[in-house]
Amino acid sequence: MAAPSTSRLYSFWGYGILTLMKNMNLLKTVAAAVLACAANGAWGADRTLTVVSAGDAFMVQRFPASYSIAPEMKAWIASGDARLVNFECVVNDGTCPPAAWSGGTWAVMRPEVMPDLFAYGFNGCGCANNHSLDYSTEGLFMTIRALDKAGIPHCGTGKDLQEASAPAFIDTPNGRVAFISVNSEFHPDARAGLTTKLSPGRPGMNGLRRKMKFFVTPAHMAALKEIAAGTMINGTRALEQEGGFIAPDPPGTFVFDELTFQEAEKEGRTSWCNTNDLNRLKADIAAARAKADAVVVMAHSHDILTTRHCEPDYYFMDFCRAAIDSGASAVIGGGTHELKGIEFHKGCPIFYSLGDFVFQNSVTPSVPPDFCEQYGVPLDSTAKVAHNARSQGGKKGLQTDRANFLSVIPKIEIVNGKVTRVTMFPIELHFAKDLSVNGLPRPASNQDADDIQKVLSTLSDVFGTEIVRLPGNILEARPRAAR
Repeated sequence: MAAPSTSRLYSFWGYGILTLMKNMNLLKTVAAAVLACAANGAWGADRTLTVVSAGDAFMVQRFPASYSIAPEMKAWIASGDARLVNFECVVNDGTCPPAAWSGGTWAVMRPEVMPDLFAYGFNGCGCANNHSLDYSTEGLFMTIRALDKAGIPHCGTGKDLQEASAPAFIDTPNGRVAFISVNSEFHPDARAGLTTKLSPGRPGMNGLRRKMKFFVTPAHMAALKEIAAGTMINGTRALEQEGGFIAPDPPGTFVFDELTFQEAEKEGRTSWCNTNDLNRLKADIAAARAKADAVVVMAHSHDILTTRHCEPDYYFMDFCRAAIDSGASAVIGGGTHELKGIEFHKGCPIFYSLGDFVFQNSVTPSVPPDFCEQYGVPLDSTAKVAHNARSQGGKKGLQTDRANFLSVIPKIEIVNGKVTRVTMFPIELHFAKDLSVNGLPRPASNQDADDIQKVLSTLSDVFGTEIVRLPGNILEARPRAAR
């Protein structure tokens, strides 16, 4: 083969140089993309996925002119890739009828209030709680439509159990976050039901049922049976058991009305999750984890261990740990309006309760006749009159307890599916202030932060967790290595 001529070589190199010069802008673009990918960790480097979550938002009135969101609190929330809150309200424009029961207060939020809640910067919310069906299915669907229209990913409620139990997703530059919302405090009518080939589903919320059993001494067991025989409290139950409508009492137990008792040397109680619900939820969490870089479970519970709201019940602790075992990176608890302890299970945080983020349950714009009847005022009374009767002129109720106005906003940092750090922004909700701002969050003062740290330290110590104070009143939760 003949060697190429000099002129042909010059022509070849000239063409190459010209082509390179023409594509210099393309090369610059490619180089910039390579550097950007390296900076964002797209090619092998670790990326930090950050989840920020607040507690229960029972918000029913708009911001007053005297209130503005503190910049440092808003910046803390904005630092999260996923920014979650428990939406403990029902959007109702006044056309949705109230249910005959409620989660304690009929939690009505007028549509114009909702933008104020999301002005804090949240980009996702859980909706399964004891107020989800306060305004029946009409309120449930109006809430879903309002969140859809606002473009807010949400979960925990739906037209059937399949929809209510499905996770919501938030896609971020640092990864995908799935979140699931579940509630264990509900009227039976509020629990969503499955759609099957033979039956349509039931609208409602994603429910976790639980069972309880009480232990009593032989003497007290004999007394219970004597009382039951004398009062005939189990008369209907006995007939239904004879007819096969309900199962016989479990061996070694005695059911007094609807409470199950068992003889024991030491008196007490226990509780456990409904097996079907627990297995279903574990499968849902595992399926969500297969589709996301992290899963957050938002769990609502009002059951307590003994006589204090700050102690989670047995079944709830079991569920939260099972959620982590199934693939969740964190469990965010709520329900009883005040802080509970923090546990690290397999390196992942469980917040048994964050308490409240917004707490306005004494200023709902309206109340149904059922509420008025309950507190002995005329059935067409205004909300203000009815709330005043319930609180006995502001002397009783949740609004009088400062513990319900202290909370934290956790920030959970996750790298390659593992939690690497948990820090918290302490907040206080204008306790004992004018009702226009009462219940709205603000950064905790030094004294508030001291009190929050003490409370969390005491409640978390039993779980082997320590709470460390950082500059700027920021708190950090760490598993105590020595335990």
